[in-house]
Amino acid sequence: MEKYLKELRNRHLKKRKEKNPDRPIATWVQDDIFRDKTNGKSITIILRTVGCKYAYDTGGCTMCSYLMDSSPIKITSENIINQFNGVLDKYKEELENNSKNYSIKLFTSGSFLDEFEVPNDAMEHIFKTIGELNVKEVAIESRPEYITNETMELIRKHINNDINVEIGVGIETANEEIRNISIHKGISNKDIEDAITTANKYAVGIKAYLLIKPPFITEKQAMEDSINSANKYIEMGVSRISFCPSSIHKGSLVELLWKKNQYRPPFLWTVIEILKEVKSKNPDKLIMCDTSGIPSNRGAHNKIDCECNYKIKEALGDYTLTQDLSLIENIDCECKTYWAEFMKYEEKNIVPLGDYER
Repeated sequence: MEKYLKELRNRHLKKRKEKNPDRPIATWVQDDIFRDKTNGKSITIILRTVGCKYAYDTGGCTMCSYLMDSSPIKITSENIINQFNGVLDKYKEELENNSKNYSIKLFTSGSFLDEFEVPNDAMEHIFKTIGELNVKEVAIESRPEYITNETMELIRKHINNDINVEIGVGIETANEEIRNISIHKGISNKDIEDAITTANKYAVGIKAYLLIKPPFITEKQAMEDSINSANKYIEMGVSRISFCPSSIHKGSLVELLWKKNQYRPPFLWTVIEILKEVKSKNPDKLIMCDTSGIPSNRGAHNKIDCECNYKIKEALGDYTLTQDLSLIENIDCECKTYWAEFMKYEEKNIVPLGDYER
């Protein structure tokens, strides 16, 4: 699979275009929920870097094409610092007036803690600046192999324990076979356990990203896997769970399966059942859900033209901010029968199914 994924990745990478290296890929402000369950605002910055080293080396994950957002030309420390400083200048007034109402989220097309993407001096500058801003929280993303004593010491050198630090890790599933075959993640359970242990030593939280419906498994299997995975990692001490319903990225292996009608993004009914099961068992834990892509035909959806899609997307967003399970518990629609029948029929087939609604 690795050879095929690298060939697929390289074909699409040729389509990347050069962009201003001093401008981030994107930035925005949105409502958010903090680790202590209070609400505030988050400033999200997606930095433009050279991209995920794992994707270059191995072809990357079967569902991901974030590498396409990366830069085809070299990005220096100065470029990254300029990107970061430019965003802070944009929101300077808001941060000066009420910094404890804000979190800063720093994402890349791979791992923030990998010096291949973010050189050490750029990391130092960013962490030092955030520590001086005295915001409520800071969030970054990384593969687990970069969560080491050295990187955690670098963070805590500049950011004291009054500021909550969380690292989002694409754990995807507790099932190592699904993670490394279906998703091609290249991460062992021990890698994850070691990362959680190391982060906890420095009072750094781990936000576990869990993928709802990897390829090559059925809807029912995906639902059971997500529930079991969340419960396991909550027991292991992650700071929060963030469910990511799968969506169809251009240039990914999942897109090829989708076009062959051998893959369908998850039903929103599946997403709701997962959240209900996990939150009910863990009422005091933060259980979140990303709504990106919902309810397009490339994202999680029920019957494609059903009005319940938008109703559920709004309810999922409200639930994530409030953690109020009642917002999604009583949603119903006639298309729920179609979902139940789809799962029954799919379980009788050797190959997981798509559908022809698109």
